[in-house]
Amino acid sequence: MAAFTHSVVVQNEAVTAGTVVSYDLPVGALSHLFLTLKFLQNLANTQVTFANIVAMLSKVEILYKGQAIISMNGLDLAALSAHIVGFVPWHINYMGDDNNVLSYTWLIPFGRRPFRGDECFPSTKRGEFILQITYGSSFTNIDGVYCQVEAVELPEAGPAQFLKATVLTGTPTATGQFDMELPIGNVISDLIIFGTTIPAAGVATVTVGDLQIRKNNKEILYSKANFETLHAMQGLFRSCPRDFGSHIHQIDGAAYAQYMDSSAVKAANHQFPNHLRVAFDPLGDGSYGLATADATSLCVRFTAGDTNAIRVLPVELIRVGA
Repeated sequence: MAAFTHSVVVQNEAVTAGTVVSYDLPVGALSHLFLTLKFLQNLANTQVTFANIVAMLSKVEILYKGQAIISMNGLDLAALSAHIVGFVPWHINYMGDDNNVLSYTWLIPFGRRPFRGDECFPSTKRGEFILQITYGSSFTNIDGVYCQVEAVELPEAGPAQFLKATVLTGTPTATGQFDMELPIGNVISDLIIFGTTIPAAGVATVTVGDLQIRKNNKEILYSKANFETLHAMQGLFRSCPRDFGSHIHQIDGAAYAQYMDSSAVKAANHQFPNHLRVAFDPLGDGSYGLATADATSLCVRFTAGDTNAIRVLPVELIRVGA
């Protein structure tokens, strides 16, 4: 019977905004890390929001011998683990009173399924594998922050591959066709894409209007997919993450609302309305995928609806020993 070891790497270390801290990680094969920030809700101005929470992490990096295996901000890390692994943390005390304690946990994955021995980061030597956290320059509506880091090792694992995900950024100079090059050499299982503008009220403008994947100057896998469909397609894999909503009334009507609040409250968006998942290996078992070793060119071609920023996170599967 296979075994795992869950251990604490960082225990309630005080956090200062604007600092960079680094930690040695365990040397055994790693399935995933949990990064938790525990803090007090400061309601002097307004309620702490999900955006306030994820903004505490300006950058999270996993470095192996100085090379980035994971590198992204707190929002993209939360979206990555939600879309790829299906992890959305359970929480308590959200929307509490002033100085109430709250925490949020990020999962940092080294494979697409936790505890999977054939897809995790292989064993390392002490000092080779580092977690580096860059905290935001300031925290909004948040006080008294403490950090916890916990690791899940798989002592008997002999992984064939592990997950790598870093951020590519681009900004269209005009609306219309806009290409972003993708890394070549490894199998890509997914893209996580962030577009700055999404539909709001009666305005349908989106930064990522549609996209296609092009390899060696030919369409492949996705000849064209629209923002709206790509956004909805995550329903193929898991339910919508509605955490961090204040509260939801089943009936949108003043007659009901007058007994509960000053106005009716409706659900608007979930946690990741700006993120899309473009799945190349939708079954997660290698049946499909985007092979790139034979590529001379590889890009995602967008039809940009405006000139705002786009971020692309290619999820690469790195063969151990390659």
